[in-house]
Amino acid sequence: MIVLPLKAMIFGILLLLWLVASLGWWLGQRGKRPIIQHSADPILRQQIAQHRAFIGTLSHELRTPLTALLAHTAIVRNQQSEQTVRDHSLLTLEREAQRMARLVRDLLELHRLELSDELPLVPVNVALLAEEAIASIWVMADEAQIELQFEADPTHKRVLAHPDRLKQVWLNLLINCLRYCRAGDRVLVRVEASEQGLRCSVEDSGPGIAAADLPHVTEPLYRGVLDNQGSGLGLSLVKQILARHHSSLQLESSTSPPTGTHVWWILPYD
Repeated sequence: MIVLPLKAMIFGILLLLWLVASLGWWLGQRGKRPIIQHSADPILRQQIAQHRAFIGTLSHELRTPLTALLAHTAIVRNQQSEQTVRDHSLLTLEREAQRMARLVRDLLELHRLELSDELPLVPVNVALLAEEAIASIWVMADEAQIELQFEADPTHKRVLAHPDRLKQVWLNLLINCLRYCRAGDRVLVRVEASEQGLRCSVEDSGPGIAAADLPHVTEPLYRGVLDNQGSGLGLSLVKQILARHHSSLQLESSTSPPTGTHVWWILPYD
């Protein structure tokens, strides 16, 4: 019963690794071109350095799940292993493969954003994007017994934004809330007008972020001591997307009662 899922999973993992290896080879070949490697253009040299750092980071982050995948693959293939042990290893294989897929996807997204200067911005209804993001995770929140609330200023103006990327900001922040909040916690999403621009915020009553972690949570691949669930890239992506909207992410959090985390950003009207 576990042979077919295992084969499919291994095929997917091999395909994922092939894509990563192909990307690494392509970026490496670009960096080896004499006209690029010895370019006097500081921007081009910086991009090449970013390419190399990206590949190094990707290799480092994939090493741990790969080690786990190989170990648990051996357990599953061992016919002498107990069925309960093999089933547990199969679940671990699935979980680690999914984590690798998320990691590669988020790293590619972050890398593309870091190499792009601007996003094409159009007038958008930010409250509508927030509602769409909330609708996307409503079932998950209901299953986790986390209350979602939404408040929007009916007089708020449209702002210039990239609809897909801005919706990704909402989704990343909301998924973070679901990942760390407890049953019975509350998440409040707000869109309100201010003199500086459109103020967007997500506030939860979860356990909060440790003071030592708070200054680093937007750094790529940073995870707190107790964080073993995420890729460590969600808030980095949010930071990069907002920077291309001429905005920045602000965070406040408390691990002492009343616990919770409050993040917000302001989108300029012009």
